[in-house]
Amino acid sequence: MELQRVHASLLHQHHLFSSFSDEELAILLQDTQLIHLEREELLFRQGDPGGHFYFLIDGTVKLYRISPDGNEKVLEVISQHETFAEAIMFMEKSQYLVSAQAITSAQLFSFSNSTYLRLLNQNSRLSIALLGKLSIRLHQRINEIETLSLKNTTHRVVRYLIESLTNNLTERPEIELNIPKRLIAARLSIQPETFSRIMRKLCDDEIIAVDGRHVTVLDPERLLHYE
Repeated sequence: MELQRVHASLLHQHHLFSSFSDEELAILLQDTQLIHLEREELLFRQGDPGGHFYFLIDGTVKLYRISPDGNEKVLEVISQHETFAEAIMFMEKSQYLVSAQAITSAQLFSFSNSTYLRLLNQNSRLSIALLGKLSIRLHQRINEIETLSLKNTTHRVVRYLIESLTNNLTERPEIELNIPKRLIAARLSIQPETFSRIMRKLCDDEIIAVDGRHVTVLDPERLLHYE
């Protein structure tokens, strides 16, 4: 019971569950599985039946497709407290469009699509609230697409670093790059060599210092306005 209260508190902070009452969330959690993945373990493959969506409690998961020539294209890297595969339950064909694989060891919730949809159908308030939340998320995604398509590569890397800060800019800003750099580059739609070159330039300009996967921001003001 105590564990369920912890889970409910965590989920209530996410837009897919924030409008659920405690009773409604308890019903959803009854059909929810807690899954543990080892590093590089597959969760599902492209084309598998899509009866569930997921909330990542901790760790990192990549979503990818395999091109006709056999190359892997990473479409998104999922971080803790993010959901994925939820769009499947609103599609006519319930089938995963990508593959999902753990980058690090991971723990996640597996939610039943049918149970979630049943709760929405039983309470129109939930459906309307969800539409509002998704509209906000859509605008955020449009802004992200604009940044990726219109801003230069340096701006993308700088924004990623700022958004990855483990504390605020008034303290000693630090960043942990907890996923491989090639995956960060894929997330930013740039080549790994370009990402490394920009990071070296930021180091040469004494804006950041890099020690393995640990980054210290030496000059927050210059990083905020760096182009």
